Amino acid sequence: METYPYGQWTVHVAKIGDHRIGQTMSRGDYDAWLAHQRPACLARLIAERPAVHPPVALVVAGEYRLGRIPAELWCGYDATPLLDLPDLTILSAKVRAVFPDWPKALIRVVRRDAVKDLGLRPAPDARGPRLRAVA
Repeated sequence: METYPYGQWTVHVAKIGDHRIGQTMSRGDYDAWLAHQRPACLARLIAERPAVHPPVALVVAGEYRLGRIPAELWCGYDATPLLDLPDLTILSAKVRAVFPDWPKALIRVVRRDAVKDLGLRPAPDARGPRLRAVA
């Protein structure tokens, strides 16, 4: 938590690393907000936002596109929305684990027809772990 004076109030800001995830105008509101915070399921977060339907979940790092998360895997991703980046930019511990060479990797969910407008470039080396089925 960081605090900032703002006129007669003190703004309480919740951050993970450099990313702002919440903000309140009182310590009591902050404590109540914090008590209910948990990473959301990516699938549920996307379902609650019809403005991005039909959705595409991309893994990005700055101007680079690292990959796409197929819809059938959305339930396996944790999701914490970020306040200061474009709508539905999401912090995910799983994405950071899958792309350890890209510490700034985030999930960006957009409408399918808006992907081209993002101006993302393919990453020069976006290899993640090799996954295999285990019996």
